[in-house]
Amino acid sequence: MTTTTTWTTTRGPLAQAASMTARSLASIRHQPAQLVDYLMIPMMILLSITFFMGGQMMGSWQAFLDYAGPTLIAMGLFFAIVSTGLGLFADIKTGVFDRLTAMPVSRFALLAGRVAADMIKHLWALLIVGGVAFAIGYRADGGVLGVAGAAAAVLLFLFASSWSMALVGLTAKSEEQIQTWMVSLLMPLAYTSTMFVEIETLPEPVQWWARVNPLTALADTMRVLLAGETPGGEALALLGWCAAILAVFVPLSLRAYRRKLTS
Repeated sequence: MTTTTTWTTTRGPLAQAASMTARSLASIRHQPAQLVDYLMIPMMILLSITFFMGGQMMGSWQAFLDYAGPTLIAMGLFFAIVSTGLGLFADIKTGVFDRLTAMPVSRFALLAGRVAADMIKHLWALLIVGGVAFAIGYRADGGVLGVAGAAAAVLLFLFASSWSMALVGLTAKSEEQIQTWMVSLLMPLAYTSTMFVEIETLPEPVQWWARVNPLTALADTMRVLLAGETPGGEALALLGWCAAILAVFVPLSLRAYRRKLTS
C-alpha cells in the first residue's frame, strides 16, 4: 500500500519569509563569528581612511570625519552585501534549499528571508560602527531624527542592493567568482561616488558619472538628513535607484532560482 503525503500551508509569502529570516538568524547561535564578517569591513574602512587619509584630504582627520564618517560606514556596509551572495551560494551547495523546496514554501520567501536576515545583521553592524564614530568625535547637527533618517536611507539602499548579490550568488560557479564581483563592480561603484570625496575634486569625465551614481544619491541624502535639513532631489534620486534595482533584480533572482532548481 502506497501512502502519498501532500504538504499544504495557509501562510502567505510574507509570513513564510519571516520564518526563513528566523531560520537564517538562528545559525548565529552556532556561528557567532559571522557577525564579525558584517562588522569588520565598515569598521576597517571608517578607521583606516579617517586616520590615515583624512588629514591629507581635508587638513585634519576630525574635519574629514565630520564630512565623510557616516558615508564611509555606508560604503563599508555596501561592500558587505557580498555576504548575501556567499550565503545563498552556500545554501544551494549544501542542499538546504533542496529540502525546503520539497515543502509548500514560496520561492520568493526563501530568497527574501535570506535578504531580510542579512539586513538585521547590517543593522547590528551599523549600530556598532556608528557608536565607534560617535566615540571618536562625530556629531550630527540633525540630532537623533537626522541619524535615524540617515540609517533608514542606508538600510533601504542595502536592501535593494542585496538583491543584486542574491542574483550573483544564484548564478556564480564558485565563491571566488562572487568575491571577484565585489572587486570588479562594487568597489569601482563606491570609489566613483561622493562617499568620501567632493565631486569637484574628480576628473571632469568622472564627474558626470559621479552625479548619477546611486551611491552619490545615498551619500547626499545622508548628509542632508544628518545636517538636519529637509531632503529633496537627492532623496528622490535615491528612491528611484532603489525602486529600479528592485524592479530589475528581484525578478531576475527568482528566475535564476527557478532555473537552478530545474537544472
